[in-house]
Amino acid sequence: MSIEQKLIVFGSDPDFADNSRGFWEYINENTDYQTCWIIKNQTMYELLKSKGIECALEGSDYADEMVDKAHYLITSSFDFAYKKRPEQVHIAAWHGFPLKVIGFFDSATASKNNYDGLKIVTTQTDLVTATSRFSHLTLSGMFAIDPRKVSETGYPRNDIMFHSDAKKELQKLVDINVEDSKLFFYLPTMRKGLKNEGEHFEKNIFNYQDYNVEELDEFLEKKNAYIVAKVHFADNELYKSGDFKLPKRLIFLDTDIMNSNMCTIYHIMDAFDGLITDYSSIYVDYLLLDKPIIFSCPDIEKYRADRGFIVDDPALLMPGAIVKAQDQLIKTMSDIINGDDTYKETRKKLMPFFHNHLDDKASERLFEEMINMNAQNRVDSGKQVGHLFQKNVSPLDQYVDNEVQAEIFIDRGAGFNEDDKLIKRIRLSETQDCTISTIEVDVDENVKMVRFDPDDIGRAVISSLEIYCGDQKQQNYSIIGGHEYNGQICFSSVDPQIIIPVNVGSSCKLKLVFNSYDFYSCGGKLIEGVINDNAVLNNNLVEKNDEINRLRAELNTVYSSTSWKMTGWYRKLGDFIKGRNR
Repeated sequence: MSIEQKLIVFGSDPDFADNSRGFWEYINENTDYQTCWIIKNQTMYELLKSKGIECALEGSDYADEMVDKAHYLITSSFDFAYKKRPEQVHIAAWHGFPLKVIGFFDSATASKNNYDGLKIVTTQTDLVTATSRFSHLTLSGMFAIDPRKVSETGYPRNDIMFHSDAKKELQKLVDINVEDSKLFFYLPTMRKGLKNEGEHFEKNIFNYQDYNVEELDEFLEKKNAYIVAKVHFADNELYKSGDFKLPKRLIFLDTDIMNSNMCTIYHIMDAFDGLITDYSSIYVDYLLLDKPIIFSCPDIEKYRADRGFIVDDPALLMPGAIVKAQDQLIKTMSDIINGDDTYKETRKKLMPFFHNHLDDKASERLFEEMINMNAQNRVDSGKQVGHLFQKNVSPLDQYVDNEVQAEIFIDRGAGFNEDDKLIKRIRLSETQDCTISTIEVDVDENVKMVRFDPDDIGRAVISSLEIYCGDQKQQNYSIIGGHEYNGQICFSSVDPQIIIPVNVGSSCKLKLVFNSYDFYSCGGKLIEGVINDNAVLNNNLVEKNDEINRLRAELNTVYSSTSWKMTGWYRKLGDFIKGRNR
């Protein structure tokens, strides 16, 4: 499918939000580019359609088509990276200043299996946004990506804060008098992660040991103040459960109401007198408003041990009061309400560390960077390393993994399933002088078929396959996604399979004996063998054609001779006599 140069596809998590949303608003209002959102949630999809916003439901044929033909793929993370083609530009507009460790840090993920996928998507992406020199260096370092593809444009979502009538937008969402109230925005980081990250707030919404809901409500009512909370979407159900006793003056923002008003937290951020957060990078965005910040961190030591920060002492990067108990929170909120902005100079001092730009032009800078990247046809060095893993080019070829994961599925009458599956590692030879591999499977009279998947992508070439049911050799099997040639099974598609019918009267072992080699290493020899065999067949065909032509020429000589013509009546007489004798 050809690329449409003026098509930009957007995605975010949650839908229609974050830096993707901020950049989309700029593109929509200031350029003639065509845009399309890829949406995960059905309700949001229907809402955007009703507003006349071009979008497609993730997984639909239309969504796949738009992603396939878009020139630019914009996401708040690394979505679309797997699908990105060389002629497309992938921009990870990102989703926050990296205060917590991310990427390839061991403490950033619960599974080391994530690293392969991470390497793929960070290599595929072409541009990552950052807010400052420090975030530029930390992002490129923690993701092990070429620092030349990180750009200090600022975050497009922050442009929204400068343009939005925040109190007017907030009033649409809450049933209180926004104009006359003191308001604090509570935005904690996600707790329901893939690994332990501090406390999971199972006690109360602040996780304070001295939590007293009546005392907190009394203070808020006395000061005509409210705490408006927008928790991470992954924790939303947990905080709203009946296990939490909540203050009457704590208001949860309803995601559905926000969506129906096309509102994000950046549209309402400036409506608040102060921010309460823990380790969420949202405070870095809030700094641009130059308002007080409270860091509610009762579990800071545990969080440091579990997840970790980009600096040993995170307090160095927190320009606000750090509170660990409710009495400290109440005192700090009281000081702010009374006009005591203790950390104003600290915010000013740290601002260059977090932000190079204090304006509303992040989207404009990102757009210019995007256009320049396309005009210069820039390709970062991280995408030009494939040749280094080829044999005899560099020492990196020794790190190519020559093992694949084979899977054996057993059908006991209900089809193949993950419950009846065996996994075996197979080493692929780099030459056609292969090492014999053996796989044994216990089968009984209930087993109907066995499926042998040599690998996921068709890299393995299986040769000299022999199948035994007990002592009996079995010749019957079928190949899906490949072909057999001269005893060698080669695959031409992903998820290759060899299906083996089983018909035994009692329990026995099904044994597969075969040679396996690497198509990446031996494909040339295999193709050369097919070409040579084809050449031999062609030569034989040429020789046969030459013989046929010689005989045809001799016949033509006989047919055109005088003797053949003069003896024609003898042949007719002979045919007549033969006919009478019948």
